[in-house]
Amino acid sequence: MKNDNLIIAVGGNISNVEGEHPTKICDSAIDLLKGFKIFVNRQSNWYISDPLPISSQPKYFNKVITAKSSLNELEILNILHSIEKKFGRIRKKVNEPRMIDLDLIDCFGLILNKKNIILPHPRAHLRRFVMEPLLEINPNWHHPIYNIKVSEILKNLSSQNIQVFDKIMN
Repeated sequence: MKNDNLIIAVGGNISNVEGEHPTKICDSAIDLLKGFKIFVNRQSNWYISDPLPISSQPKYFNKVITAKSSLNELEILNILHSIEKKFGRIRKKVNEPRMIDLDLIDCFGLILNKKNIILPHPRAHLRRFVMEPLLEINPNWHHPIYNIKVSEILKNLSSQNIQVFDKIMN
């Protein structure tokens, strides 16, 4: 089994029809990963941030997890999409409000640019709401294309309104 070299960004900004908070929805989705042979090792705190691009949408709640799996990158991506669908995500347009978003940020350090998968995630290095939680749990991560550490990526990112979220217990 490959060790701890999956990085998955998890987030959402709207409740489901039952009124469950996005963090609760996403934590339930994370719990399902083990059943698909994706074993979570570490999880960051939850972070709260303004939407990007700036809009009137509700704030986003984000975290990053590291995991290991013997599955290949397409199997992992398909599992993430199936879990999103199970929790009610329907992909209509880019940057729309969502209950859940599971993004494969890095998978075994692969560099791929195919029709059905791009690795590492093409915009992760531009998103403080991905890089700050990643720094918390994997400060030695290097971007596979740019070969720079997450701390250097953060130094080059513009300021974005992001802070650790004290989770509401439901």
